Amino acid sequence: MKKFFVLAASAALALVACNKDNPTVDGSGTGNNKPGATVSGVVLNELSGADKFIELYNTTDKEISLEGVYVVKYDSSKDGGKSTTWTGAKGMTIAAKGYVVLESSDLADPAEDGDPNYAYESANHVFKGGLSGKKNVFIELYNANDEKLSEFKRGEEGAGWNQVSGFNNDKKHTFSRVPNGTGDWAYADPTKGKENGAKVADMEMEPEM
Repeated sequence: MKKFFVLAASAALALVACNKDNPTVDGSGTGNNKPGATVSGVVLNELSGADKFIELYNTTDKEISLEGVYVVKYDSSKDGGKSTTWTGAKGMTIAAKGYVVLESSDLADPAEDGDPNYAYESANHVFKGGLSGKKNVFIELYNANDEKLSEFKRGEEGAGWNQVSGFNNDKKHTFSRVPNGTGDWAYADPTKGKENGAKVADMEMEPEM
């Protein structure tokens, strides 16, 4: 009987850890153990508040499974202060030194002035919600074992993530790693799905007064 209760408790903990609507993001290795569970080398590489996309880049020389890899966006208006906006589907991969572009669901949402017929690459390439170019933003990328792979942070939490407006909203450039895949975040010309270009300006970390 004692053994039964131990097993039941373990199963319950596993179910909690697998809940990607309220993910465990403490790097404890208690994730869902899918093919993408132990991946490393995939990073957030370019983000656009104007065109609403998030680009992933594979820094390694091997194709990597994205199954179970997920993106967390911090938003103080959400229950728990964050939510999982995208999870890699079964069979989804990223090529060696390759790119995968995720696009906002807002692009096809009439309430967000989107086009209901917007053509995504596939349903697997859509992240929930939007991406602001004028607010404080905190986004993280995790593998399926809840180990952080990468993060993008603009500003400080202050009154809450995704709640502080007034940042420079540069619609001509994107937030990019310079140099590509390994560098710090800066403004660069858009290179969606391609190697990032040279830095054109530093990224502001405080809202304009």
